[in-house]
Amino acid sequence: MKLNKTNNKNFILKEAVIAITYRCNSRCRMCNIWQKENHGDEIKVRDFFNLPARLKDINITGGEPFLREDLGEIIQAIKKRCPGAGIVISSNGLATDLVIRQVKSILKFDPNIGIAISIDGLGRAHDDVRGVQGAYGQAVETIQELKRIGVKNLKIAFTIGDYNYTELSGVYDLSKELRTEFSLAAVHSSKNYFGKENKIARKEEIAEQLDWLVGKELSGWDYKRWARAYFTYGLKEFLLTGKRILPDYSGKLNIFIDPCGDIYPCDVSGEKIGSLGKANKETKFSRGNLVSGECGNSWMICTARQAIKKHWFRAGRWILENKFLKI
Repeated sequence: MKLNKTNNKNFILKEAVIAITYRCNSRCRMCNIWQKENHGDEIKVRDFFNLPARLKDINITGGEPFLREDLGEIIQAIKKRCPGAGIVISSNGLATDLVIRQVKSILKFDPNIGIAISIDGLGRAHDDVRGVQGAYGQAVETIQELKRIGVKNLKIAFTIGDYNYTELSGVYDLSKELRTEFSLAAVHSSKNYFGKENKIARKEEIAEQLDWLVGKELSGWDYKRWARAYFTYGLKEFLLTGKRILPDYSGKLNIFIDPCGDIYPCDVSGEKIGSLGKANKETKFSRGNLVSGECGNSWMICTARQAIKKHWFRAGRWILENKFLKI
């Protein structure tokens, strides 16, 4: 495969979102991954030794990643290849026993493993979004069991859309009740990955909810919450204007890898730029020769985190103005 290369000598890849399977046990309204054909040639454990060794943030997702019986082997391979990376596994939390069994094994060699459980509303509201009756109760049980076995890096992940924006405050309060972190995303479209076009019509109403969340995150004295407030502010501006508040560095600082090992700038891009299985021969991570492949029509944590870190002064000034100068 021929790559459209660009000179990225000033950039070193820092973040990767890796979908290790399309298999899924939920039927989410904003995602058709569960309808995709099951590919027999899912990324092999050995392929993860082709990852850039200097990655700092890695999100393992799917589909439902815990449906891969070799998930523990995958995490172990990543830890060996990328010893400085923080790893978070995103899950719908439906298969509680399976999740707990695999996480117990992973904790033995990665006690800092992060787990993000998706909750998009309270009770029936979450069930309706996920398309599975009883999904809410199962997700909460999974969180409680993960806490019981000693997972400390635990978060609730909320994806906002027209159909559940009024649930934001309730799920945020739930995260405080369960003593987990809270992360936010908005529905995005991607024919390549999500397999669905999602639109947000109630932008003003959602913007009000996001303003509320910004205030809550700025009210404490945790710098991580301040960073999440800035991300939330960026999401509000993106929804209202269609523009990012910071440049996009997809393909330069962050990439997305699908279950077949194909590499894209981000998960809303359809521009294939490499293959993990052939990374040493074609992608040449160490030389920074990846396509820039901007994903300017997105504002997700995977396309925003590295931009925020790179433009820390701009983010810090916003925090100063919106927290300290308003006191």
